[in-house]
Amino acid sequence: MSTYFSRLKLSVQAPLKLKDLTYKFFVINNATKKTTTFEGNFDEQGLTGWTEIYNLNTSLIYAVYFRGEILQKIAVQAYPNKKTHSTFTIKMTTELTQKVKQNIKEIYLDDGEVAWYLVKKAETMHDWSKRVFKRPLIASDWDILRANNPHISNIVPIRILSPGMVIVLSNSTTAKELPKYKKDAQDAFKNLVEMKKDKDFDAEFFAQNYEFFYNSLISEDYVGLSHKPIENVDGTGTMLATTAKNTVDGALLFVEETKNRTLGAYSQLVKNYAQEHQKKTRLANPKHFNKFEAANSALLKDFENSISQRMFKWDTGIQTSNLRKNLRSTAFVKSAYYQGGLPAYLKNMNEVGRVTSVLKQGGNFMIGVGIAEAGINIYQATETGENKKIRKAVLVEPLKLGGSIYGGVKGASLGAAAAVLVIGVGTGGIGLVVIGACAVAGGIGGGIIGGKIGEIIGIGADRSIEWMTQ
Repeated sequence: MSTYFSRLKLSVQAPLKLKDLTYKFFVINNATKKTTTFEGNFDEQGLTGWTEIYNLNTSLIYAVYFRGEILQKIAVQAYPNKKTHSTFTIKMTTELTQKVKQNIKEIYLDDGEVAWYLVKKAETMHDWSKRVFKRPLIASDWDILRANNPHISNIVPIRILSPGMVIVLSNSTTAKELPKYKKDAQDAFKNLVEMKKDKDFDAEFFAQNYEFFYNSLISEDYVGLSHKPIENVDGTGTMLATTAKNTVDGALLFVEETKNRTLGAYSQLVKNYAQEHQKKTRLANPKHFNKFEAANSALLKDFENSISQRMFKWDTGIQTSNLRKNLRSTAFVKSAYYQGGLPAYLKNMNEVGRVTSVLKQGGNFMIGVGIAEAGINIYQATETGENKKIRKAVLVEPLKLGGSIYGGVKGASLGAAAAVLVIGVGTGGIGLVVIGACAVAGGIGGGIIGGKIGEIIGIGADRSIEWMTQ
């Protein structure tokens, strides 16, 4: 039986590029209807590889693909030697030109737009691109990614991305915002390399929870960090997990209504108990806590009900308006304005990294509100006048990213109590959990249920809680 050969030389017209096209070669046995398929890319001359044909009773068809869609089907024939091959030119009709341009538009961002992506888990760039983009990336797309991300070496589909890395996205290499993005991404990569030198730093835990900690540090009234687990935490006994099911991309955020209702009820309980303690009533005696419980049954019920409810949500929507039609709905691509943009990530990643390292070592993260409602008057600290006395206060206002305010409590009165949510690391070591709530008095965390807080109210020593300051 003689051996025949088949090969195709393809020519294209703008805006098509040969390097962006792929092909499938179907060899169909006309007698048995069995189909054998070969796949490949065109070389710089538009040539496919040679395929040996052993049966001339076959149909030979090339299907040319652009971003996973068939652009053209081409019937060819086999030849007795490799001196001859089939040729074909894809001519750009008005309809085809419109189809190709629309296809190009659907994969890219709008002209001049730049966005960024925070890598959440270790995966290949091929897997990442399939999750992020609606259509397969072609050679031109990879060229743009390489040009705009010089901090990522050897960008190819099999390249492994690491959690915490930043990927800059744009449809061109000349957008005016690109130089700043590229520099920030490079500096963030250098920071990440240094952070990984800390044996207690977990890059995946950091990346998965970055938005939550960043948002908490810039928006919550009070944020605390304990290097040791907080004891006497009140709650339902069921930790509220924050790990999203089947979710890689997204920002973990509080359900504000639930969080505020929980802390509001618990703050009022703390305040009521502090007042009873100050008056030295029977209700403040731990032995008679059941009477305090009866007197505050509505608040206790509200607290228990609130902390049992869903307290977290996942924001998985695309954060850039122009990208909604271009990327998958689950791709968490960020605009220049989301949470301060890439500059804010670069500026604050070390501080957030410190928080995540402490939690991974067994510490707790605390978020508090309603300080003023508990009878605490906050002052800005200065080095003049009566404020020198204020600096001796037991409670210190925490770090506010982008600038901190050092505050204090006017005196160490028994009414100086605050409530916080206590957060730890969840099962599996990636997600977070709300362990419960506790009272903070004199810089010490303790539970009010059972009256344990009565023993520590008014003590000024900071035993375990580090209120974050610069």
